[in-house]
Amino acid sequence: MSKQGQPPPRTGEWTVMAEQCTGRGRRGVVCATAPLAASAGAEALRTGGNAFDAAVTAALCETVLLPSKCGLGGDLVALALGPGDDGPQALLAVGGAPAGLAAVAEAGQWDDTGPVAVGPPAAAAGYAALAARGRLPLGRLAARAIELAEGGFPWAAVNQRLTVASADLLCRWNPDGTVYLPGGAPAQAGALVRLPGLALALGELIDRGAAFLEGPVGDAIVRTVARHGGVLAASDLAAARAEWVLCASGTTAGRTLWATPAPTHGPALVEAMRTAAPGDDLVAQYRRVLAAIRVRRGELADPSGTSIVSAADDDGIVVVVVHSNSYPRYGSGLVVGEYDLVLANRAGRGFTPVAGHPNFPVAGRRPATTLHAWMLSGGGGQPAFAGGTPGGENQMPWNAQLLQDLIDGEEEPGVLVTAPRWAWLPEDDGIRLEAGLPEPAVAAVAQVAPRTVPTGRWAMAAAQQVVAVPRPGQPVVGAADPRTVGSALGV
Repeated sequence: MSKQGQPPPRTGEWTVMAEQCTGRGRRGVVCATAPLAASAGAEALRTGGNAFDAAVTAALCETVLLPSKCGLGGDLVALALGPGDDGPQALLAVGGAPAGLAAVAEAGQWDDTGPVAVGPPAAAAGYAALAARGRLPLGRLAARAIELAEGGFPWAAVNQRLTVASADLLCRWNPDGTVYLPGGAPAQAGALVRLPGLALALGELIDRGAAFLEGPVGDAIVRTVARHGGVLAASDLAAARAEWVLCASGTTAGRTLWATPAPTHGPALVEAMRTAAPGDDLVAQYRRVLAAIRVRRGELADPSGTSIVSAADDDGIVVVVVHSNSYPRYGSGLVVGEYDLVLANRAGRGFTPVAGHPNFPVAGRRPATTLHAWMLSGGGGQPAFAGGTPGGENQMPWNAQLLQDLIDGEEEPGVLVTAPRWAWLPEDDGIRLEAGLPEPAVAAVAQVAPRTVPTGRWAMAAAQQVVAVPRPGQPVVGAADPRTVGSALGV
């Protein structure tokens, strides 16, 4: 391994942080971006659920706790491994293009927020598909989320920050007011917030499952979009489906890498890692990632507002769920008032409005999305680790860096999610570098990158999670990135 390829020295501070964000348990582990969601997922494991139950419970709680980032008005992707499986399956729950969206593009009326940006939200179908592989009824999985929505919960600092950044957008499309701007202003971090409309929407999910949009919530979504001049019609809601599909896959340093397939950026991750080798320095990693980005640059239009949950249990089940309202925050900006439901702008943000482009919004086609999750085999060829991260255009670069650490021999989930990271700057292909990266590596990349921007330790917006595939007789282990107050709990 070259000097520049050596991992940074493990400081005492790093060791403590890595241990703090690691969860270990005999029966399982749950990781979530919101600590209350992780707690609810752990309770699902404790009361007889499996990793699917834990992941769905945590994810539904996040739809309440982090409505600026994910929810029933958005989409999700997932990877899941069953006991003894040779590899994972992928779940795609990303809504297809409304039939009228192509005409919007051809008329030059495209917008990446607002009513024309809204497509059929597929998240509910995704949660239902995951819940179908659990042991517990959907009503139990949603109970804690409903309790939080009805009774109130402390407003997260990230919600406060994203609401401030989205206040103009929310005011524009909700002129009569919205629960997300109580009294016309963003709620303060730590304030108790109630979202009773989301409780009603979750009740509809319990009653209807994958047919969620066939009831009053679907009607309300279509009415809201139409009232504001969008093109989403009731007939388009059939494109909000969830499908279990084959993973994209390839090899990296002699190990199998699985990822969610197109239209996610999983294939870009596979490409970025195709020529990776143990000991690759920062310059080599940067060049590989940029090469993979160039292949998909025309489709990298989705800096999503996103969250992630993951879980594993002692039966060997592993689940990673990445769910999103798209855009950096509050999706399209439209809120379905009676259900406190934030509508994503996946259609407006994910499609390419150029006729003939492979990512053009042909009716029913799924848009490109940066969302993806991955799984990596161990030395024996069997799946060994799984994970993902929110982070918009930096999801793939951050996942590629963590995978590099794995093929370099680091296998402690807590160390993996707290390792110093760099971020791609899309404006000019520059690079932002966290403190803690080896100085020779930083100096070397400064010679090849158009721009380098230093930042503090653990200062990125990454929210990486890693779960080790359980081994018989060993604790189940996972870790959640502390950069965004993630939590990992063992049971």
